Amino acid sequence: MAEQPPDAVRAVVRAATGWLAGVLLAAVVSLPWAVEQAVEGASFEDRVGTLPVEISLAHDGYTTLDTGLLGKVYWRRTGPGGFGAVLRSTGPPIAGGTLASYASPAFVQANTRFLDDPEQLASTYGAELRGQVVEGTLVRAAVGGVVGGTVLALTWSAMATRTRRRRWVVAGAVVALGAGSSLGVGWALFRSWEGHVAPGTTYPLPSRPALAFSSPQARELAVQVQPFIEKNARRIRERGDAYRAEARATLAAQISARGEELQPREGEVIVLAEADPQGSFVGVDVRRDLYAALAEVLPEGSVVLRTIAGDVTSNGTVAEAEFVRDEATVTPDVPVVAAKGDHDTDTTVEQLLDAHLTVPDTELVDAGGLRVASARDPAFKALFGGLVVNDTGLTEDDIGERLRAVVDEEVAAGTAPRLSADASDLGSTDDPAAVTAPPSVTVVLHQPRAVAGYLGADLDLVRDRPASLTTPVDDGIPDLPPGIVTYGHLHDAAGPWVVWNTDGDVVTWTVITQLGTAGGVEENPTFNRFSTPFSAPLKTLSVQLQYVNAETGLQTGLVPITFTPGGEASIGGRVDVGLPGGVPTPAR
Repeated sequence: MAEQPPDAVRAVVRAATGWLAGVLLAAVVSLPWAVEQAVEGASFEDRVGTLPVEISLAHDGYTTLDTGLLGKVYWRRTGPGGFGAVLRSTGPPIAGGTLASYASPAFVQANTRFLDDPEQLASTYGAELRGQVVEGTLVRAAVGGVVGGTVLALTWSAMATRTRRRRWVVAGAVVALGAGSSLGVGWALFRSWEGHVAPGTTYPLPSRPALAFSSPQARELAVQVQPFIEKNARRIRERGDAYRAEARATLAAQISARGEELQPREGEVIVLAEADPQGSFVGVDVRRDLYAALAEVLPEGSVVLRTIAGDVTSNGTVAEAEFVRDEATVTPDVPVVAAKGDHDTDTTVEQLLDAHLTVPDTELVDAGGLRVASARDPAFKALFGGLVVNDTGLTEDDIGERLRAVVDEEVAAGTAPRLSADASDLGSTDDPAAVTAPPSVTVVLHQPRAVAGYLGADLDLVRDRPASLTTPVDDGIPDLPPGIVTYGHLHDAAGPWVVWNTDGDVVTWTVITQLGTAGGVEENPTFNRFSTPFSAPLKTLSVQLQYVNAETGLQTGLVPITFTPGGEASIGGRVDVGLPGGVPTPAR
C-alpha cells in the first residue's frame, strides 16, 4: 500500500488548491472592473501624416480626430460594441520649414489622411487598441484575482471553527458582494469616463455627412479643402493605375526578350536585393508582378532569398501595418531578411516580425541557405526631415563596427574547403584542404556610414579605386569578410565595387553595392514634390538580381531591373563579379 503524505503536506496542498480556486473565481468576478479600466487605459502614440497624435478609445458614437487648435473632426462610424478611436494631437505638425509651409496646399494634403480615408485608419488603429484592451483586461483580472483570492482564503481560514455550511454561506456572500461591487464600480467609472460623453453640437460636412466638425469655422475650412483632396486623391489613383499598367506591359516585353539571359549558371542561386520601398503600395504591386514573372522563366527554387536594405516604411507608424503585410506577400515562398532603416521604428520591426520577416539585431542568421548579417539603424527620421531622433547613444558607424566584430568572430570560428577550378595550375589538387577560405557572409545595412563602420574604411576609398570586377588586384584595402555588402538610404543605385581579399593564402572577394529605391520614392521631399503611399513613383524604381555560388556564398554576378517614373521596365545585362564560378583560388 502506498505511503500516505503527512497531514501537514495534505493541509498545504488543500490550502494552495483553495487559494488558486479563489484566485480564478475572483478574477472572473473582477472582470467588469478590469475591462472598464483596460478600455480607459488603452492608448498609444502614432503620426497621421506629419501630425503626432495619441490614440485612445471612446464610446460616444464617433471616431474623433482632435487637432487641438482647429477643433475636432468626428466620423460617425464605430466598431464592435459601439467603440471608436480618439486621435488627439500631441504637438504641431513636423513640417521642417517656415510657418508659411504649414498653409501650403501640399502640406495640407499630407495631413488630411483622416478626411480622405478614415475607415482605413480606424481599422488599423482598432486592431492595435483591441490588443491592448485584451492584454490590459488579463493583467487587471490577474491582479484582482490575486487580491480577491487572498481575501477569500483569509476569510475561509478565519472561519475555521464555524460549520462548513456557515463558511460556504459567508464565502458566497463575499463573492456576491465582490461581483456586485465590481459591476457597480465598473459601470460607474464607464458612465463618468470622458470617452463616454457624447459630443455637443456638431457640423456635418455637406458632401460627406458621416464626417462632422466641432465648429462651423473648422467645417468651412474642410469644405474648402475637400474638393482639393478629392481631386488629388482621384489623380493619384489614376496615375498609380496608369503606372501599374505600363509596368506590366513593358515588363512582359522585357521578360520575353531577355528571359534566357537571366538564367543562373551551374551552381548559382539568386538573391533579390531591394532597398527603401518606403511604404509605396504601387511599388509593392510592381515588384509582386515582377517576381511572379521571373518565377515563370527561372528554374524552380533558384530564388532563395530576398533582402531589404532598410526603410521598409515611410513613417514607422502603427497605421502602416497594412503596407508591411502587403510587403510580406511580394515573395510568399521566399525568406526575407530586412534591415531597420531610419524611417522605420520599433513598431515597424514588430510589424515585420509579425509578418514573418527576419530583422537581425547585430547578428547573423541563416536564410535561404546563406549566412546573412544585419544591424538595426539607431535613428528615426520623420517625414520631410523635420525631426531626427536617436536616443540609443550609438551612431551608424558604431552599429557597423559592432556588426563587423560579430562577423569577424563568426569567420574566425570556422573555415570550409573551397577548391578553385584552376587550382591544378597551382599544384594544389592533391590536398583540397590546402585551399580554404573563410565563410562568406551577405551583409545588409541601411546607411552608407554604417557600411563604412563595417568596412573599417571610408566608402570613398572603395569607390575611387580603379574598377576591377573580375581580376584580383592588390587594392590597398585590408581584407574584409568575403561575401556581399548591400546598402540603401540614398535612393540611387551605384556600383558594384569589388574589394579583393589578397592578404592571406586564398583570394576571395567582397562585392559592395549601393541599391536604389524599390518604391520609387523621392528621398528629398519638398512641399511641392513628395511621395505618398498610393502615388506613382517619382524616381526610378529599382531592384537587383544577385547571383551567388550556393556552396561558397560568393557573388558571381548581378542584373539590374528598373522601372522609370513613367513605368517603363528595363532589364539590364548581366555584370560578372569575382572569379569564375564563385570559387576562391590560392594566392599566387
